[in-house]
Order: sequence, then structure tokens, then C-alpha cells
Amino acid sequence: MIKVNVPDVLPANIQAWVTRAEEIRDEILATPSLEEKHQLIDKYKAHWRDVALVEWLSSLNHDKCWYTETKFGGDYQEVEHFRPKKATKFHDGLRHPTHPGYYWLAFELSNYRLCKSRPNRKKSTFFPIIDERFRASFHDQAWQDETPLFLDPLKESDVLLLSFNDDGAPLAQDDIGEVDLNRVNFTIDKYFLNERVLNSRRSDTWQTCRALFYSYQRELKTANENGSVAARTKAEEELKKLKELLSPGSEFSSVAKESLCKLGDIMAIKIACA
Repeated sequence: MIKVNVPDVLPANIQAWVTRAEEIRDEILATPSLEEKHQLIDKYKAHWRDVALVEWLSSLNHDKCWYTETKFGGDYQEVEHFRPKKATKFHDGLRHPTHPGYYWLAFELSNYRLCKSRPNRKKSTFFPIIDERFRASFHDQAWQDETPLFLDPLKESDVLLLSFNDDGAPLAQDDIGEVDLNRVNFTIDKYFLNERVLNSRRSDTWQTCRALFYSYQRELKTANENGSVAARTKAEEELKKLKELLSPGSEFSSVAKESLCKLGDIMAIKIACA
């Protein structure tokens, strides 16, 4: 998971989408019953499936799933409602007995995350928060005051909490607080991040990055010891390959970064953070 950046100024077609979404939201809010609100959400669901919107959301993360960091291919890109639109489940899977769902955010652009089908299906309508006293149940309540149990790819501080090991398995960063540790573990579980094939592919990235770094060090050492132009050229080639894996557009770029940072080597950290 890497930080996804949403620009302050939206493209004209996305701004037009937002304008229409606001009209739909106002229609939902004006409808008296919860049943009718949910019916309107179903009526207008094609709006959040708009091709231009999906393509734009995909471009924000280099055509990668916002959670798994795998590229979209033949699989369908799904717009996930971070705060579920019709119902809400606690961390144990029990449905919240009184919460109506975040119906007022069903067409809110900032509530969308783009992901693949499998993590979207498993996440479902889960949306536990740290303190239920701050749960927003109506549109005029401050839902921004909630602290979700889920990590959010739109928040830098959340993304920094997630790490990996050399087997490619996701885990929490060292020495974080208990609340954030629970958030990391819950996110890994509910977005299906600890999956065999994903772990295997992450492990490949991890091992490749470290091999390239060690090769870069060796070639650079050789060049410094005997003045070999060939060795210095080879070192530059290895560094270029390494930087490609670290690029935000590459699959598992966060894994590539962690593989270097966890070496504890100053040069490795500088390369990872450059």
C-alpha cells in the first residue's frame, strides 16, 4: 500500500461528475425514509461506475489496486465505498443494530477507493471505528472525527504503519502502539493482503531489490578499488533497475522500499527514500 494523492484541482470531466453527484446526494437527503434513500442509491449506482471516473481513480495509483498494489489487467476495477453506503458491521462481523449506513457518502468522491474484486468482497460492509462515541449516524454529524480501524491509502500516516517481511507477508511496523497494531492486523485480514500468491510475488520483489543493491555495492567497490569503468557502469545499471522497482508505478513499490530500509544501511535507505 502506498499513499494515493488526489489533486486539489480536478479535471473538468471529474468536476462535472462531482456536480452531478452532489445533485444525487441532495435528492437522497431530501427523501424521508431510509428505505427510499437506499432505493435511490441503487437507482443511481451507475454514476460511481462511470468509465471516466474509474479510469481517473485508476490513474491516481498508476493503474494499481489501492490495497494490494497489483496492476489491473483483465480483472474488473471496483469502486469501493470506504464508509459503507447501506449497512455497517463491527470488527466481529455483527451488523450495527442502529446505524443506517453512510448513505450521504454514497456519491462522495472522497469516500471512494479503487481495488480488485477479492479485497472488496472480503471487506464488505465492515467499518469498525476506534471509539463508537464518535460514530456519525446522520449526514449532519462529523464523520471526519471517526478513527477507522482500517488503514486508509489516502493517509500518509496510515500507509507508514504497514510493513513486510522477506517472505512477502504483510505485517505492522516495529514499535507502534497497540491501537495502530490492531488497525494494521485488521486491515491485512479484511483486505485479504496476507494471501499466498501475493506474498510470493512480494517476496520476489524483496529478494530482487536486495540482490540488486548488493550487486550495486560490489560493483561500486570494485570501481573505487581499481578504477574499473566497466564496474562503475555496471553499478549504474543495477541502480537504475533498483530505482525502477522503487518507482510508484511499479507493482509492490512499497515492498521494494521496505526491503532496502530494513537493511539498516544508510546508502540503502537513501536510495529507498530518494
